[in-house]
Parts: sequence; structure tokens; C-alpha cells
Amino acid sequence: MLRLLPVGELWIGHRADDPVLHELLRAARERDVPVREVRRGDSLTVEDATFTVLWPQGVPWSSKDNENSVVVKLQDRGFRTVFLGDIPAPLEDLLGIGEVDLLKVAHHGSRFSTGEMLLNETSPPDAVISLGRNTYGHPSQEVLARLQTHGVRVWRTDQQGAVRWPLP
Repeated sequence: MLRLLPVGELWIGHRADDPVLHELLRAARERDVPVREVRRGDSLTVEDATFTVLWPQGVPWSSKDNENSVVVKLQDRGFRTVFLGDIPAPLEDLLGIGEVDLLKVAHHGSRFSTGEMLLNETSPPDAVISLGRNTYGHPSQEVLARLQTHGVRVWRTDQQGAVRWPLP
């Protein structure tokens, strides 16, 4: 994917021994894309948009890879969204996200993510679930039911293809 999109900088949690990460870093080197290991509190502002890292906190790293996932909040002229990566539900509650206009559901809609407390805190009118065909059962019926109970409109990439969201 890195070869198909314009990328100014690649943000990662840490350099784990993972073949997918190794391939991503190789593609970044080939395209001269800078790589930055980010931590909670790191941010970047581009015009009116501010990207703030909410997770990971950093060392010590968890032996559970998803607990090291990068979570980013985007704020742009009053519009707020959060990209939850693959972070599990217990850590979602530590982020302090506040209300959002759009929620990018964690871990492809895994039953271990997008918990009740998160939905109460963020109150998103819309959510995007990024996934394709898989053998994991993503998105889980539990997550879909939680989103429905909260009145959240769901946009799924496995059904609708790429989801583009206009910023104000």
C-alpha cells in the first residue's frame, strides 16, 4: 500500500521483529519516506489539521503486539476523528479521546475492541470498519450490535470498498 499512496512520513510504534513491518520499512526506504517511532503526546500540524498520538505510551513494550498499536486523533476545523489501530478494549479506556465525529473501529471490528466504555465516551455518529475477507469472523457480531445500540452508522470497506470522508 505504501507504494500506491503519497506518504510524507510513516509513523510506527516501535521496530518489532515482524515480517510485515520489515516489508513496510523496506518499502519506505525504497521511496525515501521518513520513519518516525511515535509516542503518546507526539503531534503534527498540517494547515488546519492536527494529528495527535494517543498511544503507545512507550517502553516497556507489551509482548502482545496489538497493545503497541499506534492510535491517532485527527482534529481539523472542529471535525474530530480517531484511528484506533488494533488496540484492545481495556486500553481504549485509557486514551481520553472525548467525543468524535467519526470513529475508525479498532482491529477490523474484533470482539476484543470497540468496547462499551469507548462508545459512551466518544458518541460517534459514524464509524468505519476497515477489513477484507478474513477467517477471524471480523467484524464480530458483538461489535456490530454495540455500534447499532449506540445508533452509530457503520461504513465497511469489505462491503463498500474504500471509504473517503470529507473534512469541513
